[in-house]
Amino acid sequence: MLLTVILLFFLFLALVLLFVILSEFVAFLRTRVPFVPTHAGDIEFIVKKLGISSRDVFYDLGSGNGKVVFLVSQLTGAQCVGFELSWWTVLFAKIKNLFFNPSRPPLWPSFAKASARLRKRGGATAATPSFSKEGVGGVKFRNQNFFKADWSGANIIYAYLFPPLMGRVEQKFLADCKPGSIAVIRDFPLPNLKPAEVCYMPKKHEIYIYKK
Repeated sequence: MLLTVILLFFLFLALVLLFVILSEFVAFLRTRVPFVPTHAGDIEFIVKKLGISSRDVFYDLGSGNGKVVFLVSQLTGAQCVGFELSWWTVLFAKIKNLFFNPSRPPLWPSFAKASARLRKRGGATAATPSFSKEGVGGVKFRNQNFFKADWSGANIIYAYLFPPLMGRVEQKFLADCKPGSIAVIRDFPLPNLKPAEVCYMPKKHEIYIYKK
């Protein structure tokens, strides 16, 4: 009996691992963009630089495990939407969203520490978000190709993608987003638009800020 339980456990782990690998491989084939996380300090910088607040709507193009979306929501109370094609990262983000209850301290201490550091520096402070079926601050995750989505609902677009996609991001930003909207692009700039500002981050990263 014990041996059967152990075998079933390892079979379950193998299936989960296979699901993760297959999901990531299919997503890479469809987007040619691997999963690369953004440093929390850079997210804090963006929030403070732009003065993001609960009045804003923030779209993350390629949201991965939801790190950027959750942290922006936690720091500002903004409505945040993450678009991601990788099944396992969307599933992980949705599970995390389900249990991220603002009525108690954050389940992820890094969020609380980042929020405290930002307040200490005089940056934006989070509005008190209401808990709903969508989660913290209106957080949502969509397992969808962001090029097929409507971006007009957002006034801030964030992307950490690869150069072959940036021309399409530029066209979509100009076509969908309303005047006054901002695109925050990490490392790989839009090919034709001149950024309003370029910020040079530690570890040789750049953040390009575009205003429509």
